[in-house]
Amino acid sequence: MSNLRKKLFVIDGMALIYRAHFAMIKNPLTTKNGQHTSAVYGLANSIFKLVKEETPDYLVIAMDCREPTFRHQMYDLYKANRESMPEELVSQLDYINEMIGFMNIPILKKPGFEADDIMGTIAALAPDNKIDTYLVSGDKDLMQLVNDNVFLYTPGSRFQPTTIYKTDQVKEKWGVAPSKMVEFLALLGDSSDNIPGVDGIGKKTAAKLLNEYNSIDEILLNIDNIKNSRVRNGLQNGRDMLDLSLKLVLIDTKVDVAISFEELLMTSMDSNSLKKMFNDLEIHSLGNQLNKIHSTKQKDKEETPKSYTPITTRKNLEKLISSIKKKYILSVDIETTEINPIVADIVGISLSLKPNEGFYIPIIFPEKQSQLDYDLDLIYVLSKLKPILESSEYKKCGQNIKYDCLILKRHGINLTSIVFDTMIAEHILHPEKNSYKLDNLSMEYIGYEMQPIEDLIGKGKDQ
Repeated sequence: MSNLRKKLFVIDGMALIYRAHFAMIKNPLTTKNGQHTSAVYGLANSIFKLVKEETPDYLVIAMDCREPTFRHQMYDLYKANRESMPEELVSQLDYINEMIGFMNIPILKKPGFEADDIMGTIAALAPDNKIDTYLVSGDKDLMQLVNDNVFLYTPGSRFQPTTIYKTDQVKEKWGVAPSKMVEFLALLGDSSDNIPGVDGIGKKTAAKLLNEYNSIDEILLNIDNIKNSRVRNGLQNGRDMLDLSLKLVLIDTKVDVAISFEELLMTSMDSNSLKKMFNDLEIHSLGNQLNKIHSTKQKDKEETPKSYTPITTRKNLEKLISSIKKKYILSVDIETTEINPIVADIVGISLSLKPNEGFYIPIIFPEKQSQLDYDLDLIYVLSKLKPILESSEYKKCGQNIKYDCLILKRHGINLTSIVFDTMIAEHILHPEKNSYKLDNLSMEYIGYEMQPIEDLIGKGKDQ
């Protein structure tokens, strides 16, 4: 495949929405007000992953409509045994549509047709000499569309990787080439869609028959030569329904949709609107992902300037200590080598006296050995901070400050006059939450995105 070829990704919207919802059905995401957000989270996560890993040139989402399709008119039992959409999923659809709008991804749908038909039509319209089309779905029906320029892209999960089905992979999976998938599916039937199929025929038998006789017409002409009586009887009794099954499983690739490939070009997402939405829905981790993909980086024009100052000399430390007044609430945070306070070493100490202002006193850092004149060792720094940290006249606050107390206790300092802990406060306000991370609280309450710790210290073996 030439690197000059463009990539078009067509997402089966409802398939991914249902997949996201049921993937978290045992432990759903909800806001503190009870609004379900699993489908919003799962769909956004899938799209971000796709954009980051595949860098599409074109991107579009195909959706089903609420109206009955031509298949329902053809067969009133089509999908008759499908349960209605769960109410907790229905309640997320408006958010999902709004989110897709902020992502600047076009949605295509047409009453009377399914998303599969829209996907097939887009794939058929794509100029095959310039564009490779990836149909993003786990639906086996779409395998009938696979050819040299059209592939089925099935997103992975925690348990299996993403799979891209090309012609050889379809044949390996089902035993028949994509060109025979319509007849294969008609023989097989589909209980979830209520497509009749043929009694006694499973996927192995369907593949064997098609590979031997090449088509359903030839299979029916050779019924008497089929030795398996169950299969022979099934074909004889079900031959009148086979034509209907063929029509039901065949994807319409000529839907009249107004589509310009210029409109499907991948464009930047509205990061600010998306982050606000994710913040409102309390799914803060999605906001962080926006920084890792190609998206708009609009700055808030009214953003307050922030001042973060490293303290690297004894003179500056003395100046900082003298500026700490009793009227302030002193925010304290200790960076350490690990989460166990019994064995963790102090890497640095952060202090804040006012909003949008902070100070960091580094103790351990990679360049320390090369800075021979660096004289802020841990014993000296703690000796200077001890009178303030132990004084009841200076109020202190922090996030999970019990941890900092344990660290300081090991170094002979009793932290006193603690008046506020953000983690405890949030737990009291919202005990139903399963995470009280400071970066999430920062986004939720003050709209400020903290710099990920991995950006500062690295991760894995490079940390």
